[in-house]
Amino acid sequence: MKRIIALTIAILMSFTNFCFAVDVNSSAQYLGKQKLDEWGILALYSSGKDVTKKSLSSVNSKDITDYEKYILGARAVGKDVSSIAQKIVNSQNSNGRFPDCIDGTGNDLLNGHIWAVISLYVADEENYNKAKALSYLKANQNSDGGFPVFIGDKNSDLDMTAMGLVAYNVLGLNSNSPEVKKGFEFIEKNIDKKESCETIAWYILAKIKFGLNVDKKYIDKLLKYKLSDGSFKHLKQSKKGNYMATYHAVLALSDYNNKYSVFEKLHNLNTKGFKDLKKADYAYKEIMYLVDKGVVSGYSDKTFRPNNSVKRGEFAKFLVYGLNLQSQAKFKTNKFVDLKNHWSNKVVNVAVKRGYINGVGNNKFAPEEKITGAQVAAIIVRAKGLESKAKSVKGKNWYDGYVKVAKDNNLLYKNFDPNKNATRAQCAEIIYKLVK
Repeated sequence: MKRIIALTIAILMSFTNFCFAVDVNSSAQYLGKQKLDEWGILALYSSGKDVTKKSLSSVNSKDITDYEKYILGARAVGKDVSSIAQKIVNSQNSNGRFPDCIDGTGNDLLNGHIWAVISLYVADEENYNKAKALSYLKANQNSDGGFPVFIGDKNSDLDMTAMGLVAYNVLGLNSNSPEVKKGFEFIEKNIDKKESCETIAWYILAKIKFGLNVDKKYIDKLLKYKLSDGSFKHLKQSKKGNYMATYHAVLALSDYNNKYSVFEKLHNLNTKGFKDLKKADYAYKEIMYLVDKGVVSGYSDKTFRPNNSVKRGEFAKFLVYGLNLQSQAKFKTNKFVDLKNHWSNKVVNVAVKRGYINGVGNNKFAPEEKITGAQVAAIIVRAKGLESKAKSVKGKNWYDGYVKVAKDNNLLYKNFDPNKNATRAQCAEIIYKLVK
């Protein structure tokens, strides 16, 4: 009996952790009453507030970080930042470093380099030497895994390390990269020794950018800095709220709630201009939501092709990314002979291991085969944990129970037909219904 109770409690705790979300409304309201700079605007944007009417002063400075933070705020309010981004690109030195000053001079601080990488990513600007930028960043990572504030300083800084990790992600490193692992290990080893609101926030922001799960204890740590008026204080012993601490906390908690990095959201803004998709079109809202979350994307010619059929490998990716399980796509499966060198191998492995998707027989998955409505319905029902109900339904077709359960739970897309291939727009609608 004790074992059953313990197991029940463990399951409930796991469910609670999975569903735990933080209310940031009071903190957003606090920020809204302040004199906002680019960071405050970015924080409100990340929390879901409309910032399109917020004003920004034009940037006219020698400090490159002023141009970098301008991009963050300007992208959030919908401004064109291409000319500012080009100035940052032009400042890159021959060794790959982005300097302290926009004119290409200054070699004291590391933050200008890190934020050049992040801001250019936000601006969707790829026309710089990324390989050299990555090489320079690696060369300035200390042996303890951390990054310093000042170039050449062996004293690593927790906040700068988390920012550096975000830059690593932008430059193509994944969570299995040795440099990334060392960076996170440095933070986790030292965060309790030198804790602040901003440090915890940046750790969360870095974890989310890599698609990694955030232990709820760090959310609890961050919330201990929150005051009754919604503001956050910089240090635990502080008595008053702090604007900087608050926008950091709102950014981190919003990313945690959204399970999606605000930097990635801004980066993906350009993909919204699909030439073949209008607001009045079917599934527009659902498609845009998933684009925003990085679940689906368009093509290089600025089209989305909503009526194209979806292949089984593609749908596996939609499902895994929609459920925010992409961080688990680390290992390949040898279960299917036709997945050996296929791009979808790792995401299929995640979906198969979880019991959401099956093969088609003869040790094949058929990743290039178009997926049918019946297959989509079965996958969605399994992902919802309703397969037992589907199997209890008697019908002449293998899929009848799945279709009935999906219909009963409002999980089918418009014009559903079990025997017809599902389109990109239809798959977007059903994934949206699954994850919302």
